[in-house]
Amino acid sequence: MRRVQAILLSALLGIALSGCSANDPSGVGAYSASSPAATSQPRPVDLTHGLGHFTARFYPALAAEAGPNENLFISPLSLSQGLGLAWLGGSGRTAEELRTVLGWQEHESAALTSQYNGFLIKTDDPQVELRVANALWLASTLPVRREYLTAAKAAYDAEPAQVDFRSAPEDAARRINGWVSDRTKGRIAQIVEASQFDAATAAVLTNAVYFKADWQTPFDKNAEGTFVTGDGTKKPVTLMERVAPMQFRETSEGQAVALPYGNGRYVMEVFLPRSAATLRRWEQNLQGLTFFDGEQGSDGRFDLSAAKVQTILLRLPRFEARLNSSANRALIAAGMPCAFNKGCASFDRIAPLPMKIDDVAHATFLRVDDEGTEAAAATAVRIVVVGGRVVPDDIPRMLVDRPFLVTIRDRASGALIFFGRIADPVAVTPMVEP
Repeated sequence: MRRVQAILLSALLGIALSGCSANDPSGVGAYSASSPAATSQPRPVDLTHGLGHFTARFYPALAAEAGPNENLFISPLSLSQGLGLAWLGGSGRTAEELRTVLGWQEHESAALTSQYNGFLIKTDDPQVELRVANALWLASTLPVRREYLTAAKAAYDAEPAQVDFRSAPEDAARRINGWVSDRTKGRIAQIVEASQFDAATAAVLTNAVYFKADWQTPFDKNAEGTFVTGDGTKKPVTLMERVAPMQFRETSEGQAVALPYGNGRYVMEVFLPRSAATLRRWEQNLQGLTFFDGEQGSDGRFDLSAAKVQTILLRLPRFEARLNSSANRALIAAGMPCAFNKGCASFDRIAPLPMKIDDVAHATFLRVDDEGTEAAAATAVRIVVVGGRVVPDDIPRMLVDRPFLVTIRDRASGALIFFGRIADPVAVTPMVEP
């Protein structure tokens, strides 16, 4: 059975387009500060930069190992906050590698998270819902430092809970999975398994992100079509169709379009490469991109506000994508091996015990249909004790019928909420209201 991967983060906004001309299909969907959704409150730049930096290091490592038909959809936001909880407890080389991978420019960047999350979730839009939550699951016998609990609460609003990983692993898994399911409205039902817990399990640090939004302009027509998957196989899909003014860019490399939600602050951007080879090159060339900066400091290279809004015919698959996978190998390749090595890791700011990260589980869900988008993500960082225990002919057309890149981001801050590749769209299942 084909493995479907996804990872929720916030990034492939112009993945392609490093080193290309200003006409490249990147930076779709610039958010205007003069629009009704604009806000005068301070926008935290530091963490937006970090999300972009993290994606540029982490995603290429994932893509390099993935098969052509694997959907890769991650949440940089979720991963960075789960790892941020670990960083708070790390010291020495462990903390420095985590800080570097997270892209934090200052040692105190974690302290900005509470303000950053507040800015993100205050959508001021009844058509957009965004939730972010964090929690600490601690072994009942762990001599946790009070300073760590205070820092985790202040930065991440993470409440601690005691669990018995050794004697009651089923209950521990039930409680953690229940928390994740509740925070993602049932879209992610499981992030851990009881079999992963034993006497050596010291803590599980969790994050959950939930996003649901209606299109600013809904799709008004459906048609059956064909999608060519990553390995060249053709499969039938339902294509949603819209003829409307959109922010659209087309170059020799590919096409890009911005699909705003609600009042326009949040947007989905779709990047359609000309060929599979272009997609591969885009995915491996993220370094140095600045499309994460939003209104805060964009240099315009990836800003679609420079491109005119024009009426186009867009056809986009109606699909779902999921992921439930370990992020360990990609994180190590991204530059943080120490945290996973028992001879190097140090998390003594959590507790005075020799500990390391045993696993970073990441799960995501994405549903795109005629009305809008629903997405969710969860991250669980498990720490263990070691050493012991789619018309007119004269308009552009964009037919998304082959693997493409997609983002969901906040144009006000530039934050990348979700990002990834869709290589094999799965049919959308009927909605069941809770």
